[in-house]
Amino acid sequence: MLVGHDPWKPDEAYSFGLVLDQLERGDWVVPMLAGEPFLEKPPLFFITAAGFARLFGDLLPLHDAARLASGFFLTIALVFLALTARELNRGRHGWTTVLILLGCVGLYIRAHQLITDLALFAGMAIGMCGLACGRHRLLAGGFALGAGAAIAFLSKGLLGPGILGITALVLPLVSTPWRNRTYAWTLALAAAVALPPIAAWTIALYVRSPELFYTWLVTNNFGRFLGFTDNNLCQPRFFYAYTIIWYAFPALPLAGWAIWDAHRHRNGIGTEAALQMPLVLCVVTISVLAVAADARELYLMPVLLPLALMAAVGTDRLPAAATTHLARLGKWSFGIAALVLWLGWLTLMTGAPAAFASALATYRPGFVARISWPALVSALVATALWILLTWPRAATARRALVQWIGGITLCGVLIGALWLPYLDAGKSYRSMIMSLLKSMPDVNCVASRNLGEPQRALLHYFGGLKTVRQEIDPNPPCEALLVQGSRLLGWQVHERGWTLVWEGARAGDLRELYRLYVRRPSWHWDTTRMTDADPLPTGDRIGRGDDPFRSTGPRR
Repeated sequence: MLVGHDPWKPDEAYSFGLVLDQLERGDWVVPMLAGEPFLEKPPLFFITAAGFARLFGDLLPLHDAARLASGFFLTIALVFLALTARELNRGRHGWTTVLILLGCVGLYIRAHQLITDLALFAGMAIGMCGLACGRHRLLAGGFALGAGAAIAFLSKGLLGPGILGITALVLPLVSTPWRNRTYAWTLALAAAVALPPIAAWTIALYVRSPELFYTWLVTNNFGRFLGFTDNNLCQPRFFYAYTIIWYAFPALPLAGWAIWDAHRHRNGIGTEAALQMPLVLCVVTISVLAVAADARELYLMPVLLPLALMAAVGTDRLPAAATTHLARLGKWSFGIAALVLWLGWLTLMTGAPAAFASALATYRPGFVARISWPALVSALVATALWILLTWPRAATARRALVQWIGGITLCGVLIGALWLPYLDAGKSYRSMIMSLLKSMPDVNCVASRNLGEPQRALLHYFGGLKTVRQEIDPNPPCEALLVQGSRLLGWQVHERGWTLVWEGARAGDLRELYRLYVRRPSWHWDTTRMTDADPLPTGDRIGRGDDPFRSTGPRR
């Protein structure tokens, strides 16, 4: 689903806002979101996505062209993951490792999104390849480790290089193959490769503005990690412990089996270089995430890389019963999911059964049922191929993995081909912003209150509108005021002299509510009067900054 839908909040929307700024200004030092500096992340991913938008913007909508950058970084990650597997396993398990990674539920959810974490993912994969090669190949290991650390840094700051650096220092302490002079020189070369691009951006940022440099380094790196700059950050107890169970399936149980099997039959992992490095990297990554102040499932993406490496080793001696169960699980779970997707789509198109069709229409009132014949043909072909793939009985671990990948791919194709217009009808802000612009009078500027980062970015994209935030300038000389609020909580504009001229929300969203006021000095308008919009079904959940009684902080 790299193409075919508008940017969705929260991550895609504000990410595309930063890409849009790159297209307009081309500033590689200070990313800007709707006219304001946004120093949460360095700009590598946004620069790359802007490059894809320039290359393919004439063939695709601008946001779809930019989203191709996600596929680019994912491809890099898969290539270097396969190279790492072959390096650690004497030329084996390259394809198996890639299949396992592609089958992970968490990667399937995030791989198609316009998010900078995919650039971090690619950097971690390159750096991991450098760690694998560094024990006996100086140049390959040093350049790969240094390049991976630099890409990770320029994608998301200190997190990626910090994890790679800790792993690089711990490896010689726990594993003999990395305890030699070649590896020491590899680390020195990696530092020499990584420092110039890292220093180029950080020095340029400091020269441009020491205040912005402080915001990036202290507020958005150490501050957000340690939790002393944003009171809304909170990590639920044992969040990663229960999230990784489904997020890393099937890599997690296969990796666990590899470690258990090595302990039972192969004198432990002390003699298994193919398990030592991935295990150290996995433990370091999870430990770093566990001590952070904030937690999201998205942050687990780098953990999938070492888990896939260990899981590939586990397939060597996977019991026949486990292989059979994995094949059956993939066949029945994805088969049932595909059947539900087909039946639901038929209901959308035909309106029968009426009760189910009415519920679907209520949830997405902006959706108009239309049959796209190319999409329908692709869905039918994918279904037929999956049936042929699962028809023979799985006899090997690789065949079971192929069936699992086939099932998860089938569901992705069905969602993209059949359900994407329905999903986009409720998640897109396009129609709401078009309605807002039609009611917008001719004013000198528009102020905003409680407007979240995704919404600011999409206002800029769809409407060419950059608001002056009252959180930054409490008294802007603007004649219009756009307020983001919530239907769940009562709110009002207390200042006199404002006239309500528009009220709206996304179709089907009962939570978010937007109001446009115009300043009329000679009028007195009772702004305590609530104007109820037409009842809309529930939309997606409120993120940080959507509730007017919570502070709006940067989104990761």
